[in-house]
Amino acid sequence: MMKRSVFFLLILVILSGCTNRIGGDYFFEHITAMENQLEKTNWVLLSEEASKLKNMYSDNKWKLQLLGDETEYEGLHDNINKLIAAIDVEDQTETKVGLAAIESLLENIYSL
Repeated sequence: MMKRSVFFLLILVILSGCTNRIGGDYFFEHITAMENQLEKTNWVLLSEEASKLKNMYSDNKWKLQLLGDETEYEGLHDNINKLIAAIDVEDQTETKVGLAAIESLLENIYSL
């Protein structure tokens, strides 16, 4: 009976630990900063930040490939390019949607 209790407790601890993100804070902090700049509608700074986000993606692509599946990291790349296009035409709605999509994909990649 004791072994069974310990086993179930161990399983509970393992499963509850798998709901948190395992990394990628630099991406999430960058997206939060971009959302703050979007509220100020600073399009020049947003364009620079989007380019930095694309560089961050390129630098960390191998990690994303290890953690996520192909549709997730390729979708992330596509959404970053769409975000850059939305910022170039200064479309606030599409920029918000793009940031939300990128954040969602990153959460999927960095969660177990």
